[in-house]
Amino acid sequence: MKAAFFRQHGGLEVLEVGDLPSPEIRDNEVLINVKAAALNRLDLFVRNGIPGLRLEFPHIGGSDFAGIVAEVGKNASIEVGTPVLVNPGYGCMKCRACVSGEESLCKRFQIYGEHSKGGLAEFVAVRADKVL
Repeated sequence: MKAAFFRQHGGLEVLEVGDLPSPEIRDNEVLINVKAAALNRLDLFVRNGIPGLRLEFPHIGGSDFAGIVAEVGKNASIEVGTPVLVNPGYGCMKCRACVSGEESLCKRFQIYGEHSKGGLAEFVAVRADKVL
């Protein structure tokens, strides 16, 4: 799949556009065929390097994206072909904060495009409960 990514932290010179393997989904995930993505300040911070943030390279940024459901994990209750918008923040779903609906207070809180692969690609795997 085509993606915009970087293999190390830095400025614009580290950005690449090229082919990377398409993601495989888990049982609780859906594969989104990205149709729209936006850049925001978080993308700059991640590319430049946030102290303490450890990325798996190559990293695909982009926390703001929308698209069409292309594949569905066996525990996901959404249909292939559904247009969706992604809520990029997610927690562990087990702690008190997550269970009470305050995922952003989870000690394991993460954001697509920051802690994991984001939407600046043709496809991205996301938790099914994170699509609207």
